Amino acid sequence: MGTGDIGTFLRNRLGLLSAIADVSAALLAYWIALAVWDVYRGRPITPWTASPDWSVPLVLFVTLGCFLAVGLYKLEVYVSRPLHAATLLKGTFVVLILTAFVSFTLKAPVVTESRLTLFAACGIFFALSFALRLFALDRLYRADVVQRAGVTLVVGASPECEELEAALRGLRGYSEVRAAVPLDPHRNGNPPEAQLVAALRDADPAPRQVFIDPATVGHRATLDLMSLARARGASVYVVGRLVGPLDSSGLLLRLFRLPVMRVHHDPASGEPTGLKRDFDVCVAALALVALSPLLALIAVAVTLDSRGPVLFRQERVGARGRTFAFLKFRTMQTGNDPALHRDYVRRLIEGEDVAGVDERGEPVLKLAADPRVTRVGRLLRKYSLDELPQLWNVLRGDMSIVGPRPALSYEVAAYKDWHRRRLEAVPGLSGLWQVAGRSRVTFDEMVFQDVVYTCNQSLFTDLTICLRTVPAVLTGKGAV
Repeated sequence: MGTGDIGTFLRNRLGLLSAIADVSAALLAYWIALAVWDVYRGRPITPWTASPDWSVPLVLFVTLGCFLAVGLYKLEVYVSRPLHAATLLKGTFVVLILTAFVSFTLKAPVVTESRLTLFAACGIFFALSFALRLFALDRLYRADVVQRAGVTLVVGASPECEELEAALRGLRGYSEVRAAVPLDPHRNGNPPEAQLVAALRDADPAPRQVFIDPATVGHRATLDLMSLARARGASVYVVGRLVGPLDSSGLLLRLFRLPVMRVHHDPASGEPTGLKRDFDVCVAALALVALSPLLALIAVAVTLDSRGPVLFRQERVGARGRTFAFLKFRTMQTGNDPALHRDYVRRLIEGEDVAGVDERGEPVLKLAADPRVTRVGRLLRKYSLDELPQLWNVLRGDMSIVGPRPALSYEVAAYKDWHRRRLEAVPGLSGLWQVAGRSRVTFDEMVFQDVVYTCNQSLFTDLTICLRTVPAVLTGKGAV
């Protein structure tokens, strides 16, 4: 078994054992709480004291969901015992609040006889889970850490990297920390990217963990190093504000004291998984029904504001280069010349200074004061209401709820080679760009965010991005 196989095996095994321990602790705590209540009422205790009812799966579902949300099934929670204890307490408190609300509202059997039963069960559960996690499973983690070979490699040279190195040296499992800093290319004739690739490729034994700082290394080199490190079996982390929102639980931020994202897998293929597709269909269908009155009002406003069709159809490039008919509410005058936008996109991709300003006077990397945009169109764009017809694209399977924004054909024609990696994923209605930059990041940063998202794509990640999209849209920040 290679180093990477060992790391994945340990991560999956500890996560599974943690879930089993939590379920066992929840069931035992439930039984003990009801048994104590029976003793108080003078009734005999039997193995059937806690007879199964619908409240039991409810408690288990809420417990596992809340613990997943706060990061208690990540391997990193075992790195720091104080953080583990604090996160467990936080998760248990959230479980208590949610379970109590549902139980009291629906008059669940667990609270019909005594409301104290639920609170007692949560207290007992915390004690049992604390013992199982911070003693039995923590011992297993420490044994695994001692057995594994390899160093922790921090790739980059910035104040953030120095802070990260200091934090890692104080954590279990990251004790042997080394820095990989590119040398001056004029001294050895090799470009910095080649130096880092060689350092990672030639390391013996292979690194156990690799932390990469895109601000130092560059976006393309970061993606190459991610692939190489994963091929060598290392656990890979990316540091920086661009990927911070992908740490949906906030656990890694509390652990490393910097925004960090762990790379879960290689970039997703151009076809959505069954679970992601089911999520897309359900959300799109419900949203279309719920927003139908708003859609009708917008259609009327567009019609009254300027002459032309309500919907704007445009060919866009989707996953693996497939084209599809992209829908939006029309926000421009009909018959406009796209040359202005085509030239802007070319200059943006080539890295020229094309920054405009929004209504707050803040810089935005988006075509500002576009004379082609109508009055209603400007309002629709500010709050992304013009994007709502794309829910139909989601139902058709052309798009996903979360993913990279679909590209224009002349945009793809101007791509650099590494930019095309963003075409591996199904385009989305929302994405990391909308919640962590919107029009305030460069084109290279946007592409980097899109590709990194596909390396961390999951249903929970999509849910988190959807929730964060709402305030970003309502405030209109970053839109012009």
